[in-house]
Amino acid sequence: MDKELLVSGLGRIGAPSDERTEVRLERFISEIMLFNPALKLVGDKDPDEIIIRHVLDSAAAYPVFMKETAEGAVIADLGSGAGFPGVVLSILMPDRHFVLVERMQRRSQFLKGVLARTGLENAEVDESDLSAVRRRFDAVTCRAFHPVFSVAEDVLDVLLPGAPLLLYKGQRKNVSSELDVLRGEGYCFDEQIVDLHVPYLDEARTMAVLRNISKK
Repeated sequence: MDKELLVSGLGRIGAPSDERTEVRLERFISEIMLFNPALKLVGDKDPDEIIIRHVLDSAAAYPVFMKETAEGAVIADLGSGAGFPGVVLSILMPDRHFVLVERMQRRSQFLKGVLARTGLENAEVDESDLSAVRRRFDAVTCRAFHPVFSVAEDVLDVLLPGAPLLLYKGQRKNVSSELDVLRGEGYCFDEQIVDLHVPYLDEARTMAVLRNISKK
């Protein structure tokens, strides 16, 4: 694993890269490399590709989360899977608490192991389907999850009033199309689409920030 790639990438994003942060991210990546063959956590097998396409991709939204959430906020990561973005963000933002919602037992057990291995105390795993989650959050995020229009009803049930829904997305035109479908389903919301810049990745990345979501 190229540690300099990780450190320089975090620097370009403006995310913290102190020794504790670096050690925790390195341990997280090592856990993915160890369990990926059995659990199929990510498609990439090269550690540098994992750094760029998953760790830095998740970290790229760090400035958005700092702006849209407050210290002490409890943030849900829906369909956390291998821990992207939830584990990465919990390492970078120790003053926020993250709930990693993952219904698949093998992956939720992997996530619990990651939290123990990295010593993260500001994160927990909720082994539930989104429809079964019975709490509300100060913010909700997801990456590589279902299109928002297919889970909007369940997402509304876990968002506190006025809380942001922070969606990792690709090209702007695709995001706009997805949000048009959501409006067509009768939902109203305030939106902002933010361009994300992932170091060393020449692909479009955006974050859709939705607030005040309601259904007519």
